[in-house]
Amino acid sequence: MTYATSRAASGKMPLVGPIVRPFPAPGPLVRVAIEQLHSAQMRVSAGESLTDEDLRRLTTLPRPWDPASCSGHLRRELWGWLDEVAIWVNDQHLWALNRPGIPECWPDHPHIAHDVAALACLRFLAGIGLVPAQVEEWHRFTLPAFLERLRDRLGDGCQPGRHQPPPGSERNNRHGADAQRSGREQRFDHDTANLPGSQVS
Repeated sequence: MTYATSRAASGKMPLVGPIVRPFPAPGPLVRVAIEQLHSAQMRVSAGESLTDEDLRRLTTLPRPWDPASCSGHLRRELWGWLDEVAIWVNDQHLWALNRPGIPECWPDHPHIAHDVAALACLRFLAGIGLVPAQVEEWHRFTLPAFLERLRDRLGDGCQPGRHQPPPGSERNNRHGADAQRSGREQRFDHDTANLPGSQVS
């Protein structure tokens, strides 16, 4: 009889399921996209030279850690995987309620979507490593840094069931407005026209 079984039998600790849940596996499209780039990185790290054609092809490949580079079925599969990762992080790595988890409305927060994509891809690559160093690095540095950014950027906003629109919407809308863009374009033109050797065409 194991320690946990004996404690459960004595009524001191109920057995509620597995101690840990595995990291969610990406779907086939996401997995292939990550592995193609990882394989190329390993070849370069091993000193193998890539042809110009290889390099051109690699620059066009989608990068799941940068969701904006993905489209179509790959992008849809990526969002589903990231949602599973968000649930897994909250369940497996957060205990105290004083540290906010990934909110259920994370798709409405671009800053979280960008961060979760990198977090997920790094954890996937760490999990297929041949030694535990990458998993340790993810636990020690990557996850805590992500959670710190999450707390800094989200604050007390978006508690469970209470999504809030971004407080910076007015600022961002004004920044992208035509009048403000036009003013900045004029400033750029003036700057470059007054550089030594510049010629206004």
